[in-house]
Amino acid sequence: MSKHDRTTLFELKEKAKWSTVPEESKAAIKELSNHGEDAMSELQEIMRITAYEDIKNACAEAIMSIQTRSKEVEINETSYTIHDSNSTADSSTTAAKNQKKEEEFENEAESTREEGVKLADMPR
Repeated sequence: MSKHDRTTLFELKEKAKWSTVPEESKAAIKELSNHGEDAMSELQEIMRITAYEDIKNACAEAIMSIQTRSKEVEINETSYTIHDSNSTADSSTTAAKNQKKEEEFENEAESTREEGVKLADMPR
């Protein structure tokens, strides 16, 4: 990743963390999600720091979106490899397994979203 990209990610992270306008924070989070895996640590940091549920939810959705895109790429690469290598594995069985993994991932993500993110109790 270039120095320019790191600077851009840092600026977006700071805007998302400290903007007083929720729409600006959400726009920065959306832009971070467009950077894919490179922005995961920034999104996680924003989630840990912010006290606003809507910002935490936007981060959670962005992270899930990145993970889903990453899984889709893995599935497509696996499917491509199976077909190109003339493997004897049954591709319909592989597709069913991949579909099941996707459903499990989506169910887990949905339950996380429903539970919401909670702040830890602060020591007194």
